[in-house]
Formats: sequence, C-alpha cells, structure tokens
Amino acid sequence: MITSRISRLIFISLISFFTFGCAHKATVSTVRATNIYSDSEKKVAGKHAYIVDRTSLTKLKKDDTVQGLQCSAHNFPIDGTDAFLNSLPSMLEEVFEEVNKANEGEIKADTTQLVFRIERFEPRLKFNSKFFGIDAEATVELGVSVVGTKDGKRVFGTTVDTQRSKSGDGGQMCGGGAEVIADATRDAIKDVLEKMGERMANSQALRK
Repeated sequence: MITSRISRLIFISLISFFTFGCAHKATVSTVRATNIYSDSEKKVAGKHAYIVDRTSLTKLKKDDTVQGLQCSAHNFPIDGTDAFLNSLPSMLEEVFEEVNKANEGEIKADTTQLVFRIERFEPRLKFNSKFFGIDAEATVELGVSVVGTKDGKRVFGTTVDTQRSKSGDGGQMCGGGAEVIADATRDAIKDVLEKMGERMANSQALRK
C-alpha cells in the first residue's frame, strides 16, 4: 500500500513537472573578449568609429528554444542584446589604438567606420531525464558580420560564425535550463568577437 502511494505521488509529480509550464528568463552576462592573436605587436593605428545595426539586434531575442517533449511546456526567453553591446567595446579597444562609438548615419572624415550586424542567432535547449532530476543541454549558433568603410570606400568586410554548447543540471521545474543556455550564449558572443578581432587585427587593409 505504501509503495503504491509513493509510486502514485512520483507519477503525479512527473506529470506536473512536464505539463505545467513556467517562464524562466535567461540572463546573459557581459564578457571581456580580449584573447586576440595578432601578427603585429602594435594595435591598428588611425581613427575608427563603430555602430551596431539596430534592426539586426532583434535577432538576439528568442522565446521558443526548447527541443523535444521534456520541459517543452516551459518557456526560456533569452535576449543577448545587452551582453553583445556591452562586450563589443572590450574587443575593439584591444584591436584599435583609437575607436569610438558613432551615431547611426554619422560619417567622419579620415575615420574608418565599422558597421556590425547580427546575421543569425539560434539557441537550442534540450532536457534529458536522469534517475533523480533532469539534465539540460544548450547549443547556440551565432553569426556576426562587420563592414569597414573610409571616405565612402569599402576597406574591410567579414562574417564570423560560431557554435558553442553547455550542459548542466536542469534544476527544479526545469529552471536550471535558463542558466545553461545563458552560459552557452555568453561563450558564443566571446568566441565570435575574439575571432572577428583577430581578423581585423591582422587585416593589412585596415593597417594602411
């Protein structure tokens, strides 16, 4: 009788666990993207200004990230906008001697203007049951492009793609998934910025 009651309680708990959803917001922290390899000991000289295409930033907001049936009733909204915007300057300061944020549409003479754009952001979250509890696995794909122009002429352009994964405890009511997918997004931002920084630091066109 006691065994039967325990089994029933476990069954009811599992049904509640996977059926009644909650919203678990994933908060992405800022990173310092400064691990950049350069062929030169010196930073890129000259005046540089940067902007981020605001319309492309909407791609960094996602709501439906869960794959599979487990925890599918739960929602994990994630927004990497602030993390990307706040992490970008650390990379630029590592690459360029002089770089400032510009207003959109603002063009300065003798200044290389860098326009960054989010090309794609695909966060995916999957849960796997274990004997006690559940594990969360997150995979994030991120693509970012940059175009540099000076005096109306294109002098640089590249697109960087990356994929980063994280795993961890799914936590109570699947809530641990928010931290796991946030960490994977943070790693993706750091990796894509550092790879982009290396391409700019080693660009002969930008060093002219």
